[in-house]
Amino acid sequence: MNQLISFLLVGLLYFSSTFAQKEEVLLTYPSDLPFQTVNDTEYYHLEATLMIRKILSDIITVIEKKENKNRDVEFTILIKNNYGAVLPINYLVEATPYTSEVSKNLFMKRSYDWINSSFRSNIPYKDE
Repeated sequence: MNQLISFLLVGLLYFSSTFAQKEEVLLTYPSDLPFQTVNDTEYYHLEATLMIRKILSDIITVIEKKENKNRDVEFTILIKNNYGAVLPINYLVEATPYTSEVSKNLFMKRSYDWINSSFRSNIPYKDE
């Protein structure tokens, strides 16, 4: 009886790890920018855009380092400002999010727009 229970537990653990096709990555960034503000200065928009581009660069680095192409990657992006506030942004990237340079650019634009929804920078994504 104990062998049967042990076998079932090992089997359940194996199947749960097989079906857990998601990996989690935590990215943390300091910021002096307020979140979701009506602030309309050039400094605010430029700083928000630079921070979002840094986040996207880190996301692409993590995605391209992953050898296993059949796993989703869930990013938890924590942005901590100088006033003690923390803004968590959850972003799920499906396995193999792009296959060509055109689809990579589209992925970057959509990711930029999603993260920018927290900052509302008026500088649009543009691949350089």
